[in-house]
Amino acid sequence: MMAKTRYPHAAETAYFREIQRLVTELGKVTLQVFDEQIKPQIKLYGQDGVGYVIDGPLDIIQRAIEIIKGLSLGIFASNEIRNICTRFLNAVNAQSKANIQQQARIIGIDPTQTEPWLDEFMRSSINENVSYISTIRDEYFPKIEAIIYQGVKNGQSIKSIRDQLVERIGMTKNRAQFIAVDQTGSIFGQMTAKRHQEMGVNKFKWSTSHDDRVRQAHRVLDGKIFAYSDPPSEGLPGTPYRCRCVAIPVFGNEPR
Repeated sequence: MMAKTRYPHAAETAYFREIQRLVTELGKVTLQVFDEQIKPQIKLYGQDGVGYVIDGPLDIIQRAIEIIKGLSLGIFASNEIRNICTRFLNAVNAQSKANIQQQARIIGIDPTQTEPWLDEFMRSSINENVSYISTIRDEYFPKIEAIIYQGVKNGQSIKSIRDQLVERIGMTKNRAQFIAVDQTGSIFGQMTAKRHQEMGVNKFKWSTSHDDRVRQAHRVLDGKIFAYSDPPSEGLPGTPYRCRCVAIPVFGNEPR
C-alpha cells in the first residue's frame, strides 16, 4: 500500500485566521477613526461652497491617519507576528513529521530523529513569514491614504470614500489568505522533499487535492511519477504559488 501524504489543512486554516484577525482589527480601527474624526472634517472641508482651499481639515485628517498608523503598531506588534509565524511553522512541521514517520515504517527507519537542517530551515521560514505579514501593514497605509485624500479632493461623498475603505480592507484580507495558502503549500512541499530524500526516496508521485480549485496544469500531473532530481517544470508539489498538491513517496519495490 502506498503511504499517503496528508496536506496540513488545519495549519493553513489556523494561520489564515490568525493573520485575518490582525487585518480585521486594523480595519475596525480604520473605520472607527474615519467615522469619529475624519468624516466631520470631510464635511467641513467642502462646506459653504468655499471649495477645497482650507488647510485646517486636511491637517486634522492627516493627524487622524497618523493615529491609525500608531494603533496599527500595537496590532501588528513584532512579537505577536513572530509568535503567529512560529505556531504556524510548528504546526506544518508536526504534520510533515507525522507523514514521514508513517511512510518510513515501510523501510523501518525514522529520518526525523536526527535532522541537522531543520533548525535553520525553521528559522529562515519564520523570518520570511514575519516579513510577509509585516508587509501587509506597510502596503495598507499608502492605499487608504490615497483613498481618503483623493476622495476629499475630488469631492466624493463620505459614503463613497468609506465604501472604498471597506473594499480595501477586504482586499487586504484576501492578501492574508493568499499568504496562508501559498506558504503552507510551499513550506510543506520543501519539508516533504527534504525528508523523503533523507530517507532515501528518490522518486515521488504527484497528487493533487482532487477538488475544483486544482489548476489545469496540475491536474495533468496528478498520479505521475517524477525523480526529485528531475521534477516537472512546475517544480515540486506545493512549491508553485497557492499550490496544495503533495508528493507521495515512491519506494524502490513499489509498483508504479
